[in-house]
Amino acid sequence: MKIKTGNLAYNLSRSLFLGGGISTLFLKSSKDAYIAIILGTLLGIGIIYILSLISKNIDKPLNEYLKDKSLLNILIKIVFIIYIIFLIFILLIILATFLYSYFLIFTPSIISCLPFVFLATYLNSKNIKNISYIASILLVLSLVLVFLKTILLTNEFDFSNLLPILTTKPNKIFITAFLFAILSTAPFLTTIDEKITFKENFKYYLISMLTIFIVVLTITIVLGEMVNIYSYPEYSVLRKISLFNFIENIENFVSAAWFFDIFISLSICSLKLKNLINVKSSIIPFIVSLIILYIVNKVVVNNFYNSMAIYKTFPFILAIFMTLLIILLIIKNCKKKDG
Repeated sequence: MKIKTGNLAYNLSRSLFLGGGISTLFLKSSKDAYIAIILGTLLGIGIIYILSLISKNIDKPLNEYLKDKSLLNILIKIVFIIYIIFLIFILLIILATFLYSYFLIFTPSIISCLPFVFLATYLNSKNIKNISYIASILLVLSLVLVFLKTILLTNEFDFSNLLPILTTKPNKIFITAFLFAILSTAPFLTTIDEKITFKENFKYYLISMLTIFIVVLTITIVLGEMVNIYSYPEYSVLRKISLFNFIENIENFVSAAWFFDIFISLSICSLKLKNLINVKSSIIPFIVSLIILYIVNKVVVNNFYNSMAIYKTFPFILAIFMTLLIILLIIKNCKKKDG
């Protein structure tokens, strides 16, 4: 029976863009980042289509699909587990650095991020439908917040900041488009065994990409040539909001949509990790996440050079993992048909 969980695509495709994701786009393509997003979305749709073709041949949850102790199955499972752990690592880095930079600068990241890990672990004790139900509620709130912050920023708009167009070299725009496609589709692999149709993923992916396009375009219109100097350009732009000229610091509220995406993605990764290692208890994914959070707190958050090195390289690492897993799953599907 087909599980209607296509709405998860919205949160998954947005979850890697807080801070490092969006700032990477601007560092590569500056004011032309919104053009790269259009090209990257087209490439991302192609990747999602390939994943949907693979998904059609996966008729069981991955732990059952890879149950036979063949060398190929063991290899796929190992690579998939490492991939999910790496995704959790990146998600916690994004969350921890953002909280440390703007909200809880005197609080260790292992404390500030712990509620997210607890909630994600609790949610993974349910099933994918429960996570999808929570995600559908958060999706509506997220869209409202995107609309709200765009409206509230209209007083800061300067459309002359978009000019001149195409000042970035074409090769840089194409590299940015590639990075955007990877960042927006990499988390989709976690739901490859959920039999989500291409049509469902396509619909929510487009909605998600539209929100990111609006965010990036808004940042460009407000900041212009200054888009490259901020680690968290959207949050910096949101600080300009003053509601009715006396309500300030509203950026802390309207930036909540990014937390929704990270929370849902952490829940999905935690659930899939539990399924792949074939345990019923959520304690092991919780311990794994806690260990990762400890490493993030000790090695990354307080070290600028380490965090920058990770932000510059993780999209390419994700691309390697994605390519390897796609190839391995295609081989697995071909062998299954031959058998």
